Amino acid sequence: MLQADGFEPLPIALAHGIRAGSYTQPNRDPFDRMLAAQAELEHLVLLSADPQLASFPCQILW
Repeated sequence: MLQADGFEPLPIALAHGIRAGSYTQPNRDPFDRMLAAQAELEHLVLLSADPQLASFPCQILW
């Protein structure tokens, strides 16, 4: 269904995990860290209203 709408899955790569583990932000939520790492490394915009994500070095829209 996602692919029919023009979206593609983004598998977690080793580089994503390494980057997520290297963040020094106080937010320790592993899902937030992984989403931020993927968005940062893949040059994607992360769509979220979660203010905790603002401390990560990725572009956030909302």
